[in-house]
Amino acid sequence: MEKQTKNIITREWVEKELRFYNTSDIRSTLVLCGVLSLLFLPLTIGIVYAICALIENILLKIVLSVIIGAITSAPIWINLLRLRGSLIERKLLKNGDFDIVIRNVQYKSEKIVHRHIEEYLHFDDFEEFSVEHTTFQLASQGDAFYIIHYKTKRLIKLLYSAKMYEYKGI
Repeated sequence: MEKQTKNIITREWVEKELRFYNTSDIRSTLVLCGVLSLLFLPLTIGIVYAICALIENILLKIVLSVIIGAITSAPIWINLLRLRGSLIERKLLKNGDFDIVIRNVQYKSEKIVHRHIEEYLHFDDFEEFSVEHTTFQLASQGDAFYIIHYKTKRLIKLLYSAKMYEYKGI
């Protein structure tokens, strides 16, 4: 029996990884929506009530209430949109609509994002992908990587170096 030097990845293992991350995204977004609702709904109701008490014109009351209500409850709506995206991703996972392809690194880049440096790998046909420092340092132009993405999108969800992993398409 030959010595195994690479970690083995399979389609089932990748699906479990994607499910784990998707479930954690859904749970964290639901918790955040709950907390934001506790904070922003009373604030929104209070502001709208104050506007209605101060203004006499009914049409102006309605317009300002809708505008200010939408603005003050925006954090809730934004997180509900994130939740929608995670639920769409869950449906794609349920249907098995993800692919595992092998691509070579075209080039590496660094960007300053929010006062720290993000390191990216670039591949043909895919958006740039932010990686950890070790992965960035070990990767070179032309290195092969297993890229996991959903069939309808060109956004990389997971990435594994072919130097360290071997895909068994069982």
